[in-house]
Amino acid sequence: MPFEVRYRHESDHVVVTFSGTPTLDEFLSVLQEVGADSVVWAPSLVALDLRGVSTPYSFTEQLRIGESVGRNFAHLRRIAAIVPPERITRVGEKVANRTGARTLVFSEEPPAVAWLRGTD
Repeated sequence: MPFEVRYRHESDHVVVTFSGTPTLDEFLSVLQEVGADSVVWAPSLVALDLRGVSTPYSFTEQLRIGESVGRNFAHLRRIAAIVPPERITRVGEKVANRTGARTLVFSEEPPAVAWLRGTD
């Protein structure tokens, strides 16, 4: 399955949907591209919907992903990551927060958007 990224611009946030089976390097490269794109977005709230990513990442790879989120999205006010419930480890979330990105992981979009908006 090819690796795809789609943007959905809402009135106060952007949803970035990832799908496919990217290698770690492909995923990190796309996170860098999305981070660069997000610099010009008016909303500073972003939901990264990762439920369509089927690649299993190791603990170390999750650390690298968290570092990449912190490095590439620290300019945003809040970043919500949406993943399947069985894949929530909070590893990447903790690293992203330590490296400057206010990040929280969710299993569904509605609570992620509520947190982005500060209505959680």
